[in-house]
Amino acid sequence: MQRERMYAALKGLGKEARLVMLPYEAHGYRARKSLLHVLWEQEQWLDKYLLTDEAPVSDAQANTEPSVSE
Repeated sequence: MQRERMYAALKGLGKEARLVMLPYEAHGYRARKSLLHVLWEQEQWLDKYLLTDEAPVSDAQANTEPSVSE
């Protein structure tokens, strides 16, 4: 009941929210299919909010200055 209220409150405030309720699962996830789905949901969130279009810069690239050819 609390998860539905939290979801409704977030949506009421105009926030983006997603409520995922897995069948036959209570407070913890036990079924392999449920665990895999939870991992998939987490990966989707990470991809959406943490990945950027820019290529990551490695430490080696960041610490080297461009060479000047004469």
